Amino acid sequence: MYKLIYLARRNPTVNREDWPKTWRSHATFANQFAFVANDITYSCYCNRIDRPVLHGRPVELPGVSQDHDGVALGMSGTVETLQGGGFSKEERALIDKDELRVFDMLTPNFSFYCTETVLKDGKFGEYGVFRFLARKPALAREAFEMRLNGKHADIARNVIEGLGSVTRYAINRLIHDPLPLFPFDAISDCWFASQDDAVRALLDPTLDDDLEQFCDIGRSVTMLTHAFRRRDQD
Repeated sequence: MYKLIYLARRNPTVNREDWPKTWRSHATFANQFAFVANDITYSCYCNRIDRPVLHGRPVELPGVSQDHDGVALGMSGTVETLQGGGFSKEERALIDKDELRVFDMLTPNFSFYCTETVLKDGKFGEYGVFRFLARKPALAREAFEMRLNGKHADIARNVIEGLGSVTRYAINRLIHDPLPLFPFDAISDCWFASQDDAVRALLDPTLDDDLEQFCDIGRSVTMLTHAFRRRDQD
């Protein structure tokens, strides 16, 4: 199974308040093409949470990005499907036109194609924490992946067990080189049933403390999101 994850920023002409509706309309447009509707087995659009709360009260999460508007996730048995290989030239032109209506640039510039290692299997929850990770410049990609999938994964499993609220957790390995505009080396996605659970997890410093040992935190991005549109919600 292959996984597409993209880090979206809206077209500047789209108001933040209108963004979820506009983004949803793009999904509806894309689903008119048969291979998108039939060959993508799961998809989810996750909107950024602008004002996080815990027990109904505002909470500061200084390590969480407000520079992007949302994260999308899709899964398929073939990477070619996720890359839009089923579009004709004419259909690709239509998709590109609609993407520029919605986003600040075409999606290939911020789309990541991955295979996942699932540390906790289960349902994708209502709230997702995504970490787009860039390695420290002096660290080779192979060494980064070994550290991420070794010691860090062990720490993450302990955190997951301790929290008791994680519904699903995966580490995603890019199957391509880092993108020029978004040079991330790996992505993690962690899911929760409630915003309180997600916020409590972000307030626990254990994972971040370990990531600082081998990631360039200044170039990495953490997103707190709410899943507002899933495959079966059109």
